[in-house]
Amino acid sequence: MSAAVVPASRDVRVISLIGAAHGVSHYHQLAFATMLLIVRQEAGLTFTDVGLLAGVFYGVSGIAQTMAGFAVDRYGARPILAGGLFTIGVALALTSVAHSFMAFAAIAVVAGLGNSVFHPADFALLNASVNPGRLGRAYSIHGVGGSLGWAAAPVIYFLDSMFGWVGAAMIGAMPGLILSALVWAHRTDLVDHRIKDRAAAQHHGAQPVLALFTHPAILLCMAYFALIAANTVGIQQFAVPAWVSMFGVSENYAALCLIVFIVGSAGGVLVGGLFADRVRRHDRVAIGGLLIAGALTVPIATQAVSPALLLPLLALAGAAGGVTGPSRDMIVRGATPPGASGKVFGFVYSGLDVGSFSAPPVFGFLMGMGMPAMIFWIAVGLYAVNACLVMAIRQNIAPVVIRPAAAE
Repeated sequence: MSAAVVPASRDVRVISLIGAAHGVSHYHQLAFATMLLIVRQEAGLTFTDVGLLAGVFYGVSGIAQTMAGFAVDRYGARPILAGGLFTIGVALALTSVAHSFMAFAAIAVVAGLGNSVFHPADFALLNASVNPGRLGRAYSIHGVGGSLGWAAAPVIYFLDSMFGWVGAAMIGAMPGLILSALVWAHRTDLVDHRIKDRAAAQHHGAQPVLALFTHPAILLCMAYFALIAANTVGIQQFAVPAWVSMFGVSENYAALCLIVFIVGSAGGVLVGGLFADRVRRHDRVAIGGLLIAGALTVPIATQAVSPALLLPLLALAGAAGGVTGPSRDMIVRGATPPGASGKVFGFVYSGLDVGSFSAPPVFGFLMGMGMPAMIFWIAVGLYAVNACLVMAIRQNIAPVVIRPAAAE
């Protein structure tokens, strides 16, 4: 049965399962870093060591994500996704027996490999299994699932207080293992994207890999995601101390501001899913949301608002940025040539790891130099640059079907 005629109930099952899998991936990202902090003193790690280990995780994930895309196109998205979930679950459990920097570094490599599969596998499954008329909402649930996964990760601290760090690691590993089994079991609902992709590739011609990855639209999409991740990670990690310094508020109030921003973003993603299913010019939704988010960030960068106005301003800025998420994913889908779903999504979304890996040292340096406002001026600039990138992507999508290779 084709995705275009499947009943809504199956779409709900698929969207829920893939959204949960994405949430579990984000949960394990933060849970791994949390476990490092919990065992830091017992294992003789410094905060610098913890930062390096987090860098190893994201570095491996970013490098491996493109290779994971090839694996998705070669072996199918469902087994690759199930394997990634199993791997990150095992990696978190292994932190219960590690006692040295090198042991944790090896675990970070394993966890990074497991984390690398999610975007190419998730989107290949959603694109093949869900009615195209519901894809915008599917992408929005996928994005919200990731945010909820991050929100769930601090439960590791409570598990540590109740069962100790060994128990916390073992129990904390269960979501990945459970979702791995569920994904593996849903053979009927999760459509193999390779069937449709192979038919499309036969019609349009096979795509040369080098030409595919050097196509302007694909490179621009990757750059877009790198800058989005840099912006997101910078705000998540450094906004609280920045607001304390800039506005003289308490750390708790600054943390509340960050929560409001994240919740606003999640709400925007849900609304953006409805937009994405009802409009054709997804670039206009993305550009509008980015420019509005940038404009709302200017008063924060200039410190022209009172602390009381930070909450509503950040809620609106988060919502404006969040609205762009589903349309952003639809733009990537539109830039993907037939038969290359896994490879393209793996390559493009590796930009998230590039931005997550490279941005924190820059923002940390600015904080150390006593320039917290620069974090938000950079955010304003990144919103504007990304709006320009969306326009450039739109102009380069039309010729994305590349001339067939002579032989494959």
